[in-house]
Amino acid sequence: MVTTVSGFQTQFGLGVQHASNLATRQFEHFGCNLDKQESIIVADGMLGKRSPLGDSAQFGTYTVGGTVTLQPRPDDLTFLLPYILGAAEDDDTFALSDSLPELVACVDREINVQTYRGLKVNQATFRSATGGTLELELDLQGKSADADADSGTFPDIASTLSAKLPFIHHQGSITVDGAAIAIDNSVITINNALELTQFNNSQTRTVIPEGPRVVTWAFDTELGDDALAHLIANAARGVTGSISYANGVDTLTLTFGLLQKPRTPIPIQGKGVIRPSHQFTAYEDLANSAPQLVVTCTDETEE
Repeated sequence: MVTTVSGFQTQFGLGVQHASNLATRQFEHFGCNLDKQESIIVADGMLGKRSPLGDSAQFGTYTVGGTVTLQPRPDDLTFLLPYILGAAEDDDTFALSDSLPELVACVDREINVQTYRGLKVNQATFRSATGGTLELELDLQGKSADADADSGTFPDIASTLSAKLPFIHHQGSITVDGAAIAIDNSVITINNALELTQFNNSQTRTVIPEGPRVVTWAFDTELGDDALAHLIANAARGVTGSISYANGVDTLTLTFGLLQKPRTPIPIQGKGVIRPSHQFTAYEDLANSAPQLVVTCTDETEE
């Protein structure tokens, strides 16, 4: 009998990094390619013939990494944000830190369950657009994968699935340079720029150092008086900005220090409404003691 696996049968979970423990929180996922990527080393010298020999093949180094896509609820974000930004929650506030904590992940592909360890968030991308939910794509990069014989079964953590609703784009409020702005879409990228080449004399990565963090915010908006005054051309030092989603009693707010960009081009592409695309990079504002990014997330189910 042929066994086939469909995506709806799969499960995804995360937990605090541990040498042997499994994931402790399950997430509804919308696609996952987190996996082990192997390499093979073959001696390929000159032997007086055209055909290479495969007899000397050995497994080389391997990496662990990939992306998972979520539609995070407020309580999901309370768990995830310290791993994205680095610092633990402080009264609904999540700050940046120079070091990132590690995770363990379990991926149930129905016919087997794989466990990956020593994971860090290489990049987190928050996306929302008209008519849709807030989406979070996590690029996770790690150190090792459990052996297939030790893959086991998916942990019994279904009770940790969030019962809350995801945030929706039209629940968002956007402020740039002190003005309320209406936007059609938003893409916020937090790139921790992990260094992924540190193997030394190990088959797996031994350390995954954090690199210079890059935070960007891209969106487009109608060309009008507000866009002309606050978005098209800004001072080189930059402007302030934030986006906040309010879903009933819960909120998610991302506040940037200084947002900088060169002048936004204004292409005319037809008879319809002109919608310039703005591409900001976020920086720390030393003069005003404002960090590059700070996130607040309320979850009223918390005790």
